[in-house]
Amino acid sequence: MIKINLLGDTLAQVGGKKAEKAEAVPVYADSAATGRPSLPIAGVLFGLVIASAGGIYYVMLNSQIEREQRTKVELLAKKKELEKYMDLERKFRTQKEMLQKKKEVMMGLKSFQHLPVHFLEELANALPDDVWFREINQKGLSISIRGESSSFEAVNQFRNRLVEQTKWFKNVNYPAANKNGRTVEFTISCDLKNSA
Repeated sequence: MIKINLLGDTLAQVGGKKAEKAEAVPVYADSAATGRPSLPIAGVLFGLVIASAGGIYYVMLNSQIEREQRTKVELLAKKKELEKYMDLERKFRTQKEMLQKKKEVMMGLKSFQHLPVHFLEELANALPDDVWFREINQKGLSISIRGESSSFEAVNQFRNRLVEQTKWFKNVNYPAANKNGRTVEFTISCDLKNSA
């Protein structure tokens, strides 16, 4: 049988003689006074606090991931809904570019539309009486004229009149003239100006 001294040191002093003669009886001290048993409790509490903080952080991260996934799904749905409008916008942009190119071509043709009329009028004004044309070729704004005349002087006069018409003609060249019997065959080339 185990004997426990509940009275502690007080009885031991009073019964000092008996205590000396008696066997040594263990005396248990108060656990609050030593501090050793509270150390494991503090560690357990600290571990619980860390675990609960980790759990709360995990729950917060999970909820944030779920929110981001919902946002991603919503954005993908909006993108899918807007893709038809993006396709329409691309189609309209392509059509606009095509129409713009057509408009530029039309404006270019319109600006060149008056050139043949003025070209023939100025050519007729520069033509002397004894010069006539056999062939007129036009490539873009380059003109080549083949004709005949009764004399070299008439061909020179025709060339000089073309040079004087600086509003409509430029780079007037007189590369060849040959006497063929009673007529002179000539070739004159020039560039037509796009004058309004």
